[in-house]
Amino acid sequence: MSVRHKLAGFVALQQLLTRRAALVRQRDLPPEELARLRALHDERQGAQQEHGRAREALLAEQVALEAEIAALQEEREHFRRQKAQVTNMRQLTAVVSELDHVESRVESRLTPKKDRLTEVRRKLDEAEAKLAELEVETPEEKAAREAAEEAWGVARQAGEAELGDVERELRRLQRELGEPAMSQFKKLWTSRKPHAVVPLDGHACSSCHADLRPSLVQLVRSMEELQTCDSCRRVLYDPEQLPKLP
Repeated sequence: MSVRHKLAGFVALQQLLTRRAALVRQRDLPPEELARLRALHDERQGAQQEHGRAREALLAEQVALEAEIAALQEEREHFRRQKAQVTNMRQLTAVVSELDHVESRVESRLTPKKDRLTEVRRKLDEAEAKLAELEVETPEEKAAREAAEEAWGVARQAGEAELGDVERELRRLQRELGEPAMSQFKKLWTSRKPHAVVPLDGHACSSCHADLRPSLVQLVRSMEELQTCDSCRRVLYDPEQLPKLP
């Protein structure tokens, strides 16, 4: 196999591998705008769930407080009825004093619960208002998100078809180059991807931009052997010698 043929194969392989990587990214990663719209949508849904859980907890606390307050109020009314039923004047002072003491204890438990219930109801109103705000996705936002999803789906479908073509061409090139040349390319690609084989840029390396020895430039152009940049160790070629690269 000639050096020219090998170089052409290496450059074609590099281009195909670069294209394959781009197609895989296109398939696996949504475009930036779609990612932004998804993140906005997910953020809104996350906030909805968070506020929804907070609302449920507040509702449960409200029900519990209302039940406790009703029970305490009933207990207080019970003692008040007892006090109203006292008719024995000799026991009136003692009984009334004891009932007032019990009622006072009930009232001391009742007051903070009423205060907390007021606070819970205020927080519930805030949570309901926030949820109503978060639940609104404008028609423009929804249309933009759905259009971006559809566009990505179309691009992915086309990319999958092209990816199949790229994979087939890669296999063809690998067979054509043979195992020794492929082994050499794999070593280069592993250490220097995505630019393992680079063109001359006049008398410089187009990758690291180092000035090349005139003798090295002549060797590259002669294509008798593969030549590498003294600085970055990438394989060099003269693009004018390979005009029909894919």
